[in-house]
Amino acid sequence: MAMKKSKYTGVYYDKEADKVQVQISLGTDPVTGKRNRLKTMVDENNKPFSSLTEANKFVVVQKAKYFKTGAYAASKMSFDTFVDNEYLPHYKTTVKPQTYEHKLNGIKVIRNFFGKRKLKDIDVKLVNDFRIWLVNYGYKPSYSSGLFSTFKRILSFAEQLGYIQDNPAHKVKALPKGKAKVAFWTKKEFEKVLAQICIDDVYEHLNYTMLTLYFMTGMRVNEATALYWEDIDFKRKQIHVCHNLLIKNQKEFERSDDLKTTNANRFISLDDTTVEILRAWKDKQKEIGLGHKKDFVLSFTGKPLIKSTISRIIKRYAALANIHSIQAKGLRHSHVSYLINEFNIEILKISKRLGHSSPEITYRHYAHLYAGADRDIANEINGTINFSSSKESNVHFQGNQFIKKNTVPEVSPKDTKTA
Repeated sequence: MAMKKSKYTGVYYDKEADKVQVQISLGTDPVTGKRNRLKTMVDENNKPFSSLTEANKFVVVQKAKYFKTGAYAASKMSFDTFVDNEYLPHYKTTVKPQTYEHKLNGIKVIRNFFGKRKLKDIDVKLVNDFRIWLVNYGYKPSYSSGLFSTFKRILSFAEQLGYIQDNPAHKVKALPKGKAKVAFWTKKEFEKVLAQICIDDVYEHLNYTMLTLYFMTGMRVNEATALYWEDIDFKRKQIHVCHNLLIKNQKEFERSDDLKTTNANRFISLDDTTVEILRAWKDKQKEIGLGHKKDFVLSFTGKPLIKSTISRIIKRYAALANIHSIQAKGLRHSHVSYLINEFNIEILKISKRLGHSSPEITYRHYAHLYAGADRDIANEINGTINFSSSKESNVHFQGNQFIKKNTVPEVSPKDTKTA
């Protein structure tokens, strides 16, 4: 029988039967010592699985039922076992692969904190202890807040499956996210960086092109690293953002069309200078055997750039330019700052250019950059009002209105003679 593995543990595709099949182990029977195995091509309603994802959901439910009634009864289930065998397989079916990988380390932090503690023994005090630990450990407020929210969701899933009666985390105050500020470069700082790069060197030419592309388009890090030359239309002077790079290293990567938001698939217009910089880099690539339609734009080896490399490039030239360093995503913020502070571009246009799901997202992240964006209003109203005042008061106060006056006391003629 030709069985093809899937990304889900215990879920396979039977090529001959053209059906999805589940084959899982439910551990060892504590009485007989035999392994409990489940092998089926149908769900609880005796219907064939419609997809690999549906089959995996079936697996999660079946394991939950076994753990509650078999060797891992609810009273014995430890937190780390629940996370590994229940929550992670479930969570993986609800988010995109890159989101799962991004959140995995945080979930491990939570799992390791509670470890072998039984689910039923996690009470309000333990939850509060975890909250205090997050505050004191040294994480950024936004990261700590995210971990605590994730912990709440884990316990909510345990409640949903019947391992605990209620979620004690709901009785503990959530952690504030704080104000996350992403450092960025101003126009002058960006110009100082470019002035340090010698484009006669192939690698430095790549660095020059990469920094320009990010600063002048505001693309997400993995959107730009996924670009092929066929995604750039030099005649129309625009880039088609339609892929995202899922990458661990230069040997393990995937160019995916599964973008962060539905609006992330977009066209970005290019200015003439950026077009010429990209043309020059493409010509340079051709000299070293690249520059074809399906070659990565940001590459000089044929392999895509990785985020850590981009960060090192930024740090190197920031030091040479004697300015502060920024994160790779700081180049996206730099682009927005440039559009707002130099041209006062309206938020809707910026939102579409960035590929945000809504203008509200853009405003929430970048509203603080509009601090001086109303200068044109001040310039417009300048000198339009005739500011004048009366030389004497025309108001006669009545009633209880009273103004205390600083007056000089009257001096009588008698006092004057005495003096």
